[in-house]
Amino acid sequence: MTEVSRRNFVAAGATLAGALLGTQKSYALGNGNGFRAAAPDLDSKSDQAKRSGIQRVYALCEVTGGGEKVYGIAIEYDSDIDASSLKLDSYKAAVYPVAKGFFAGMPQEPDKNQSTEPAKDRSIVAIYTNDAPQLGRNASKNGSYVIIEFAHDSDLSLPTADSDRVVILQNKAIKSVKGSLYPPSKAAWSNSDRRGNHVVIRGVDDWEQNHWWWDDTRSAWLEYSIYLPKSFLKAGGERQSYPLLLAITHSGTSYDGDCAQTLTEQCIASLWSLPEEQAEHECVVITPRYERTTMNDYWEHTYDVENTYKLVESLLKNTWNYGNPNLEDRRDKVLKIDPKRVYCTGWSMGAMTSLWLMAKHPDTFAAGLIIAGQQRPSDVRSLARQKLLIITGTEDHNATPWNEKCVPVWREAGGVVIRPEETLDPSLIFPVDNQKSLTHQINSYLDKNGNITFLTFKGVDHMASARKFFYIKAARDWLFKQVKK
Repeated sequence: MTEVSRRNFVAAGATLAGALLGTQKSYALGNGNGFRAAAPDLDSKSDQAKRSGIQRVYALCEVTGGGEKVYGIAIEYDSDIDASSLKLDSYKAAVYPVAKGFFAGMPQEPDKNQSTEPAKDRSIVAIYTNDAPQLGRNASKNGSYVIIEFAHDSDLSLPTADSDRVVILQNKAIKSVKGSLYPPSKAAWSNSDRRGNHVVIRGVDDWEQNHWWWDDTRSAWLEYSIYLPKSFLKAGGERQSYPLLLAITHSGTSYDGDCAQTLTEQCIASLWSLPEEQAEHECVVITPRYERTTMNDYWEHTYDVENTYKLVESLLKNTWNYGNPNLEDRRDKVLKIDPKRVYCTGWSMGAMTSLWLMAKHPDTFAAGLIIAGQQRPSDVRSLARQKLLIITGTEDHNATPWNEKCVPVWREAGGVVIRPEETLDPSLIFPVDNQKSLTHQINSYLDKNGNITFLTFKGVDHMASARKFFYIKAARDWLFKQVKK
C-alpha cells in the first residue's frame, strides 16, 4: 500500500496516537453514534497483507480561509470495490471536533487533536470509488478506495470546528469487483494509528516543505516551502520559465509553528497551489516559515525580511536545483523563473513585509496583492510607481487608516491611486463560483488604469480579512495579468 499521509505532518504525535488507540473504544461507546469497538491497529504492510477488507482510513481535508476542514473520508480495501454495491447509508461517519480554545492561525494555540469530546456524526452526500484517497465525485474511478463525501458550507471563511481525526462504521455489505463480500461490522475504524493521523490535504500534499535558503557569508538561513508546477515535473519542464509568487503568512504561524502550519492554518499560501488555481495561473509558489514576528506595529523588523528577499533573489538566478533528489520527476532539474512575472502577497505581518520588500526592491516585483497590511508612509513612498491592489475592511482600525495616510504621499510622488468612496459587500465573495457581481464591481475600478487600487469591504475586521479576501477571484486574476516592463 502506498503511504500518502504527507509523512504524517499533521500527526498529533506519539503521545496522542497512543492515547487515542488506548481510548478509542471508550470514545466509541460514549458518543452515542453507534461506534461500538475500535479496529485493530494496522501498523505494517505485513499485518495488512494478512487481512481482507478495510486496510486503512484517511481524512480528506481542504484548507479554507477558516482553516483545515474535513470534506470526506477515504476507506481503503484490499481489492477494487464494486461501486454499484455502495449506498449513502453503507457507512456511518463522524469527525472529532477541535480542542477547546483552538482557532486556526493564532499563536500558541492548543493542539487541535487533543480534544476529549466525542466524535460528531457527519451526513454523507456522495459515495463512490477511486484509485487514490482523494475527492472527485465527477471524476471517480474504479479502485480499492471508497470515498464518502460530506456537505460543506459555501462560506469558506467560517472558522473550522474539525480536528483531523475521523472514524467510520461499515453498516452494509460491500462487494468487490471480483465478487468477494465484505459484511457489515460493528468495529469502528479510525484514521489514527501509532504513526499518527492519516490525512490527505488537497493542494498541500504537493508542496515540498522544509527547504532552507542559507548565506554562509553571514551564517544566515531561512526555512521555506515551495510548490513546483505540474508541468515542471513533466519531461522537459526545466526548459520552461515560470512566474514566481512569494506568499507571506502572518505572525500567528511563527514562534513554535512549522512549515505545515503555514500551509494548513490559513489559505494565504496553499490556495495558490490548488489544481483549479494552477490551471488558470500556473506558477511557482514559495512561503517562508519564520521563527519570530518579522515586522511589528512599531515598523521595526528582523533580518528575516531581507533574507526573504535574498531567497527570491536566489531563485531569480535560475540555479535552483534542490527538488527532492529521491523523486525522479524533479531530480537534477534546474528551476527557471521569469523575471518579468515575480509577485508577492500576504496578510497582516505578511502584507507589511510585502509592502516593505516592494518599496526597498522596486525593480523586482511586477505587482503585489496586499491584504490588510500597512506601512509608515515615509517608508513606502517609492511604491508610488509600482502596481498594487490593497484590500482592507472598514473595521480594520490599523490597516485601513494607515493606507489612507499613504494615499496622498503616493499621489504626490506621481502615483495614480484609485480609492473609491464606495465600500464593497463581503457577502458577494461566497460562494466562490458565483462572484459575477463582485467581479464586475472590482474590475470597474481596476480598469481605471491606476497603478495603485485601494478597496475596502464594509463591516470586515482584521482577522476576517484573511479568511475572506484571498478568495476574490478578480484580485487574483489582476495580479497575474501584471508584467514587469
